[in-house]
Amino acid sequence: MRFFLSIFIYLLVFQLKAQTYNVFADGNPVKVHQQNDVPLDQGLSNYKFARITFRGKPIEIRVASTDFYFNASEWSISPKRYKIKADKSGNQLNFKMDRLGYVVIRFSQDQDFTKRLVLLFETPEVVPDKIVNIVDEYGIDNSGQTNETSKIQMALNNISGSDKSLYFPPGKYKTNKLEFRSNSHIHLAKNARIIADDNSLASYYSKDIPNINHFILIKDVKNLRISGLGSIDGNGTQINALSHREKPIKNRAIRLLFIYRSTNVQIEGIILKDAARWNTHILNSKHISFRYCKLMNNPIENKHLGSLDGWDPDSSSDVLIENSFGWAGDDTVAIKCTGYGENQQQIPNVERITVRNNVFLTKKSGLKIGTETYCERMQNIIFENNDIIESDRVMGINVRDGALVNNVLFKNIHAEHCHPDRKQTGINFYITKRNRNTSSLGRIQNITIEDCIFKVAFPNKWAFFRHYSKTQKNDLSVHLKNVFVGGKKINTMDSEFFDLQKNNAELTFD
Repeated sequence: MRFFLSIFIYLLVFQLKAQTYNVFADGNPVKVHQQNDVPLDQGLSNYKFARITFRGKPIEIRVASTDFYFNASEWSISPKRYKIKADKSGNQLNFKMDRLGYVVIRFSQDQDFTKRLVLLFETPEVVPDKIVNIVDEYGIDNSGQTNETSKIQMALNNISGSDKSLYFPPGKYKTNKLEFRSNSHIHLAKNARIIADDNSLASYYSKDIPNINHFILIKDVKNLRISGLGSIDGNGTQINALSHREKPIKNRAIRLLFIYRSTNVQIEGIILKDAARWNTHILNSKHISFRYCKLMNNPIENKHLGSLDGWDPDSSSDVLIENSFGWAGDDTVAIKCTGYGENQQQIPNVERITVRNNVFLTKKSGLKIGTETYCERMQNIIFENNDIIESDRVMGINVRDGALVNNVLFKNIHAEHCHPDRKQTGINFYITKRNRNTSSLGRIQNITIEDCIFKVAFPNKWAFFRHYSKTQKNDLSVHLKNVFVGGKKINTMDSEFFDLQKNNAELTFD
């Protein structure tokens, strides 16, 4: 018994050592955050990130550890196109950062997602001129000791139509489900954290749309802005642990942020973290934007966690995700048509989705369309200037339920490392049927992959394929222009990179 206890203590200490960082910006210590409110007995990740204010001048960064060394072959700094050159000395890394953005220090010989340190370089905080301080005006406890659902909801209701902003000062706000209203501005100060209370799952169950449970609801809303450097925390690890103790288990799928049938919603700067299921679901909505947001889901799969997608624009149009960071246990961005919430014969089409200037880290797909494709059309979609630091699939278009996926551009995508999940391929496009008897066959046409760089070849080759002979070759048509793998330009369907047994699409090269 004593022997096994000793082994356990050793492994625990080793794990902790492998995750211990100290960060300094211009010589000043910076707090290293970790996943909050997660008991060790859940066996989940304890990811690390630090927030650094960038004021327009280069910052001297030092990352140190007291209990392990940065060996030259074991670490890297991403995105590679930032061209950051670091000096290492024993247990320290030193480098300069000269821009807003996101830096991932990755330990290349360890595939555990917990061995990543993310540095978030953010703009200085700006507080709106006219505010209603939710603590002062509503007497809300921001220590995290009291569930303040009713008071917070009252404040959200009252701010609707006001020319003032509802201001959450630094602190922890424990609450159950909340509904945001039209014609509102919500500002979360840095270190303000709205966190889902795990006291009751029933409070998150949806009566509006079956099987879409949620923490923050934005439904039938017009003209909403959420800003600041604070966070919305789904407390997903605890929530899902609770769901496995309660019945029925099927109710555990709780979104962190659910935007439904809404228009003109702007979300800027905040952290969206630790969802119990999909992080941000945008359903049947228009003119939705995310700028300078930081999305972080627990990246480890276990019995308590299911599909941990990042952003899921679903049957929506005019959606923008830009200058943001995504760290997900499943697809970082998955553009869909699920058919939730509407008559199956009238599912809104997907049009004009733009995903640009982002940094993504994921176990699954970095940039994906599908697999749910129940609408008629999904078109005019742009993925541009994105860094995919780590993924199982960099680009994916998976049509399983019909739909024409048309006019899609992947431009200036930089892919770096392969995460060893199921598919391990750079590109995966296919057409098939979810149900052989009822599903219709879709099409993938006018797809351009341009000026894209894959730093290394993934273990499995690219696949562009149609599962059924009833489709025509040009039903899946892709043009590749200035695409490089490991420094080699792709000009033909080379067996070094393409799975020739699967590829039956119309591919052209430039």
